[in-house]
Amino acid sequence: MRRGTREYETALLVNGEVLVQDGVVYRGLTMLHEEGEDRFAPLERWAKGVAESLGEPVTWRAKAKNEPEERGTAQPGEVPQNRLAL
Repeated sequence: MRRGTREYETALLVNGEVLVQDGVVYRGLTMLHEEGEDRFAPLERWAKGVAESLGEPVTWRAKAKNEPEERGTAQPGEVPQNRLAL
């Protein structure tokens, strides 16, 4: 483990369930910085990208040993309109 990092059990959830898409389970272990306001930014970006592709909210979850669980929800943005369809 690198200095200044901590291992988190992480997952992406849709409707309260761990996301499984095309046989891929969106759950695992992730190394993140121990401190800082943006330490969960990689999970937020991951969830936002998946929310955009699914078109529905995606919740990220992170839990480290002896720490409370952290979580947040990413909302999909507006889907850009294809100019060729106009």
